[in-house]
Parts: sequence; C-alpha cells; structure tokens
Amino acid sequence: MRGIGSDSAYHNEFQRFTKKLKKRIYELRKEKGFTQEEMEKFELSYRQFKRIESGETINMTLSNLFKIAKAFKLKPHELLDL
Repeated sequence: MRGIGSDSAYHNEFQRFTKKLKKRIYELRKEKGFTQEEMEKFELSYRQFKRIESGETINMTLSNLFKIAKAFKLKPHELLDL
C-alpha cells in the first residue's frame, strides 16, 4: 500500500493536512492570478495540477511541491507552513 491508509493512526491528521495544503495551493494560485492551465509554464502539467487542486492526487511528489512553491515565489517549507 502507498501512502497513509484508513487503518493508519495518522490517517485523520493526514487528511486534514492534505485538505489544508490543497486549499493553500488554490488560494495562492488565485492570489497570483494564474489559471490551472498557466501552471504549465512552471513545468506542472494541467492535468496533474488539476488533480492536485481537486484532491484526486493525495500524495504529491516532492518535485511537484518544489515546482508549486517556486511558481508562487516561495521556499518549499513556506508552502508547507500551514
């Protein structure tokens, strides 16, 4: 199994974390005035970025988190500071 399953002691906390992160990414994108399609200029595919924002993708890769942070002119730890 990949990720944190529903039988994990961390499941509920992880769900809250991913929900907050998804919301933060959405709000930062809107604040910057970017569309999901425009995120492609930061090496993020439209399809993948849409899946991240919608919550379909729970386990984001470190490379995607890094690219998202850079798109918003943040350091990766700043993006994750929820």
